[in-house]
Amino acid sequence: MNRLREMFAGIRARDVAFMGGYALYLVFGYMSFESPTVLTSLGQTGAHVESLFLVAVVAARLVVYLVMMAVARRASNRSSSLTAIVVCAGAAATGFVVTRMAFQFAGYVPLEALVPWLVFGGLFFGAGDALINLLWARFCGTFDLRQAYLFVLLSNVASLVVYFLVTLLPSPAMLPVGAVLFFASAWFCKKCLDARAPIAEEYSAPVFKGALSALWRPMLGTAILSFMSGLMLQVSARQDIPLATFQQTALVTQAVVIVALLLPALFVKSRPSLGSVYKVALPLSAAGFLLLPLIWNGVGGLANACAQLGTLVASIILWCMLANAVHDTKLPAALLFSCSLVCTNAARMAGTLLGLFKADSFGQGNLELTAVALVAVYLVAMVSMFLFKDKKLEGSGEGDGKAAMPVAERQGDALADRCASLAQAHGLTPRESEILVHLGQGRTARAVSEKLVVSENTVKYHIKSIYQKLDVHSRDEVIDLIEHSE
Repeated sequence: MNRLREMFAGIRARDVAFMGGYALYLVFGYMSFESPTVLTSLGQTGAHVESLFLVAVVAARLVVYLVMMAVARRASNRSSSLTAIVVCAGAAATGFVVTRMAFQFAGYVPLEALVPWLVFGGLFFGAGDALINLLWARFCGTFDLRQAYLFVLLSNVASLVVYFLVTLLPSPAMLPVGAVLFFASAWFCKKCLDARAPIAEEYSAPVFKGALSALWRPMLGTAILSFMSGLMLQVSARQDIPLATFQQTALVTQAVVIVALLLPALFVKSRPSLGSVYKVALPLSAAGFLLLPLIWNGVGGLANACAQLGTLVASIILWCMLANAVHDTKLPAALLFSCSLVCTNAARMAGTLLGLFKADSFGQGNLELTAVALVAVYLVAMVSMFLFKDKKLEGSGEGDGKAAMPVAERQGDALADRCASLAQAHGLTPRESEILVHLGQGRTARAVSEKLVVSENTVKYHIKSIYQKLDVHSRDEVIDLIEHSE
């Protein structure tokens, strides 16, 4: 439990309560996107309507993330959190109002006539969801890896408890409860952002490319699992499984997996090895497809639960890795998270569309076609596992790896002034300016990483950017340039 005390050290109890808003957001996601809980207010909507709603949600997410990728390089994180929350809440409110109107007319007009309204509502649902997701991403970027991991897992535990209570409510209450959860989460998010010291975000092309090169494997793995998740959800929607049974199976299986991930983080001293978890997540998701021809709907949607669990585990791990990258590199959270979320949501869209048009082929009596699809997906998962093998970077990126003779560490104002002058003249970012001073003192990339408490690779990315801007090729040239600057 010392890990929890370390995580919340210096944080007021009120701020800890505000962090529970992320759990409320997760519950809203379970209700709206991971199961047809919200749509139960319409009665028996049918798989086709639910699928179209999800397609609209994912499409809106993709648009928002693509827009954020385009603007995040130039946007400043100093933008008002209140403004961002208002825009987010406005988009979601439109989605709730339109969907609620469709529910009101459900008893008077054919369901087919309400589909355009539900799709329209789904677009605003997705936009609001994407925006608040990025706001929580900015908040998580203020944590280091262990803190982010504990925060996300504890939030998932709390969300399962709240979701269980929500499932006990009558169907007509689902949409209003979903609205309350979303707006409460948005308000808590603002409080969390105001309580934490904001990250001085800065964009650097070499650092951004370096971060993507370190994260593309988990992004690929999560995208594959998201595709499988979207497909399996459509297949499951064709099965005769009561919603309550569907929910209970998901709750129990998710609780077991989340607790299994949480306990080692609480009691093991070493830094969590997140990459290795994919070796469990990928076969777990594939197992859902392998079980489907055998059990169909006989175990309360267990096959679907397995597929969703693989995606859940991979998404948690990727989220923590992204948050740690933002904390480490100072890259804009909206940029880094949007790049990842575009990949995973595009894959989920592909799986959903495939399921929408082809899931009927995966009938209980059509095992041959199902088996072909399952084997193909399983092979893709195994190939992905091979891609996740850790590869050690060779070479230090500084000449032939030999440490240059360090000059004396000068602590006076002269060095800082010269570095500041160079930084201003060559357009260095604040983080690059800070690293330039350390280079001027003769420190290696490893020594700088220890001083700044960031990864060595991140420092190397910054150093590469500094070399490009100063038009030099080694640390010795940097030192010489500093010493001869006016």
